[in-house]
Amino acid sequence: MSSPKLNLRDLPVPHLVRRISIPVITGMFFQTMYNVVDTWAAGRISTDALAALSASFPIFFLIIAASQGCQAAINSLLSHALGADDEQAQAELGGQGLFFAMWMSALTGFIGYRFTPELLALIQLEGEPMRLATSYLRMLFLGTPFFVMSSTLNGMLSAHGETRPFRDSIILGFLLNIVLDIWFVFGGLGLPAMGFAGIARATVLLQGLTLLYVWIIAQRHGVLGAQEWKRFFPHWHSQKRLMFQGFPAMFNMLTIASGIFVYTYFVAGLSNNVLAAFGTAMRIEQIVLMPAVGLTTAAMTLAGHSYGAQRLDRLRETLWTCLRYGGGIYLVGGPLVAIFAPFWLSFFTQDPEVIAIGTPCLRIAMVSFYGYVIIFIFTSVLQGVQRPMFVLWIGLYRQLLAPMLVLPFLMTRFDPPELGIWWSAWFCVWTGALFTVLYALWVWRQLKRKFS
Repeated sequence: MSSPKLNLRDLPVPHLVRRISIPVITGMFFQTMYNVVDTWAAGRISTDALAALSASFPIFFLIIAASQGCQAAINSLLSHALGADDEQAQAELGGQGLFFAMWMSALTGFIGYRFTPELLALIQLEGEPMRLATSYLRMLFLGTPFFVMSSTLNGMLSAHGETRPFRDSIILGFLLNIVLDIWFVFGGLGLPAMGFAGIARATVLLQGLTLLYVWIIAQRHGVLGAQEWKRFFPHWHSQKRLMFQGFPAMFNMLTIASGIFVYTYFVAGLSNNVLAAFGTAMRIEQIVLMPAVGLTTAAMTLAGHSYGAQRLDRLRETLWTCLRYGGGIYLVGGPLVAIFAPFWLSFFTQDPEVIAIGTPCLRIAMVSFYGYVIIFIFTSVLQGVQRPMFVLWIGLYRQLLAPMLVLPFLMTRFDPPELGIWWSAWFCVWTGALFTVLYALWVWRQLKRKFS
């Protein structure tokens, strides 16, 4: 029996934004805690294991990119079909979305498994960390279908306004991960100790269980409906639409990984303390940005429904509601993080020099946060109204082009030079936000002409 569904076209927008975004924010918090558990387990094994886990993160972005791309594609297209009451498109997208996820996960898994050693060599990893990271990543790439398929099903549920299964699966996974990491890594109850390999095996097992859970919820909620087998066979038109929506989101995630590499390259050239401060501040920044990322799910879903229903009034209200909520969060949270920056940094490091270097980094980052809110929410709305390519272009500008031009210049203008790095990030975010708003205004004029 299917569960009752939210009326995403008529219920008050502020209520829907909260209803959709709060479970996502909660789930993302526990996802971060999930990663903390893995880091704790690796640190208990050896320094080499911890180094291998850290080095694996940029390459794991391949799986994240494929998962986010498939989720964004199905969320955007299905939201539009639901808003337009296009039942044929809704039925078609269920099977075609799963087929898209299957071939994308197979391709990503093959590329990642085959080229893991070469990718690790690019960051000059060698010795025991190289061996450990290779085995760890190859195990994860074997489990790529679990990651991508569960994200795709969550995209379908999100299109219906149902984000609680995502939250519940992450919380359950976090709790099980504590048990499985300890059990698999150190052994017990008849199971031999697996060491570092146990972390990867626990992750893949949990992703498989997550997929099973989300599949059952999707069936009960009626999201998949009664799918005929023929709907799972590839239809070029549907696959092309999914690629058009999904590929920009995938490549945008890869630009984020590339941007991390660019900043790390310049930071690492200064000192190990600066590198440690940068990495610590980044972890705090990722936690603080969770509410903004949660709002993007609501923005994309409601924008897709409003676009499908040709309701520009609700589209505008969705945008301003998300921007207002994001502004309220960072109006309160930003100063708290900036004023008490040394305190937050002390949770991750006790080195006074690292804290002293990281404090201005974190404070400058706080000044950038509403710029992130603008970029995230506007690009999510643009994806919801079938304008997905801009997210790639702004990602290339903000993560690669602008940093490579601005970083070397500002590093020579500040003393100490790391201040130039922090202010370069501020410049890239706010100029990116400006370009995003200008492009969105142009799209808005197009939509008004189209629907008038």
